[in-house]
Amino acid sequence: MKLPKCGDFVICKITKVNPNSAFAFMEEYGIEGMIHVSEVANGWVRDIKKYLKEGQIVVARVVRINGNHISLSIKRVDKNQKRNKLKSYKNEKKAEKMLEIVAKQMRQTKNMDKIKDKIKDNFGSLYSCFESSIKNDELLKNIFDDKWIRVIKEVAKKNIQEREIEFRAKLKLKSYDPNGIEIIKKTLKQNAGLNITYLSAPEYLVKFKTKESKKGEREFNKKLLEITDAAKKNNCFESIEILK
Repeated sequence: MKLPKCGDFVICKITKVNPNSAFAFMEEYGIEGMIHVSEVANGWVRDIKKYLKEGQIVVARVVRINGNHISLSIKRVDKNQKRNKLKSYKNEKKAEKMLEIVAKQMRQTKNMDKIKDKIKDNFGSLYSCFESSIKNDELLKNIFDDKWIRVIKEVAKKNIQEREIEFRAKLKLKSYDPNGIEIIKKTLKQNAGLNITYLSAPEYLVKFKTKESKKGEREFNKKLLEITDAAKKNNCFESIEILK
């Protein structure tokens, strides 16, 4: 039986709620874990049933493993960790359905488990395999022939849409020069590929869209630096604030 590791985040369905604990079925592992009342929320929990209900889906963190007894925590999962885990879980479920489509087209439905294992051994997850087929299908050649790759790529393109990420900032420009308006206009023309719109004096909204999160953030920060440098040279820079 495959078990999670301490520190792993797991998707759970609450199966039973007791006065001082709750049992949760870990969807990805097919086993049950226990959440003590002290691990439900920060602070004192008077009534655990106000936080957990049978059938509820939660993201928990594995805090202790003793044989087949697994202790879980909900309070040790922050908002970003919860969001990322849910996204990863939904993507993997989506990838399972995509793989079923591929296997049917390739007439290999009987070998689904072996195919899944092969993909996970090479890519870590099913979704990563489908994602790679769009970005760089060369990575699939270690485990699939050209026909498999073509079908995987076709299914991936139909079902995976690359989502644009938008970075935003609030820029304040102010000039005390008699020709201040023209100076600010000149500064904004040096927008370095940013989308800049007027809010209200002296504020401007700066936006930058990208499909690559980390690379896009670095590029956004570089562009902000370029425009703030231009504003400082023109003596019209007041402040800049990154918006969440």
